[in-house]
Amino acid sequence: MKKSLFLAFALVASVLAFVACDKKDKQKDEPAVSSPIVGTWMRVAGDSDFFYTFGKDGTYQRVMDYYMNGRDVVAHEHIVGDGTFKIDGEVIDATLNSILVYMDGSKDGDDFSEFWPMNEKLKFSLKGDYLTLIHNAGTEEEWPELLLKQ
Repeated sequence: MKKSLFLAFALVASVLAFVACDKKDKQKDEPAVSSPIVGTWMRVAGDSDFFYTFGKDGTYQRVMDYYMNGRDVVAHEHIVGDGTFKIDGEVIDATLNSILVYMDGSKDGDDFSEFWPMNEKLKFSLKGDYLTLIHNAGTEEEWPELLLKQ
């Protein structure tokens, strides 16, 4: 009886140790971004909504919804860009791996990469719940975008 109890205890202890090591190994492999920009930000302007999501795992998503007939109908263009990002000081280096456009509520997206940049360096600043992104910072084509934390 003591031998069976000991074996059962040893089996449970080894399973728990294996699971604990597995979690630690996964945590080491996953990059963690510690920045106040992590989260979802939104800009609403006229007939368009822009969303930026920066994940703590380094994932990045940029979404644009364009409403041709008002916000109470499906977006005419729903554009989704998925990728990754890194932060160096006040600059976000965002790389999109895919950009798809869904027209008039379609479930099938079409490649949209020729219309959006695949890589973008964005200078950023934070003030309360507002994030300012400077696209093309330091060039003649720079332009600011003000976003609100969601």
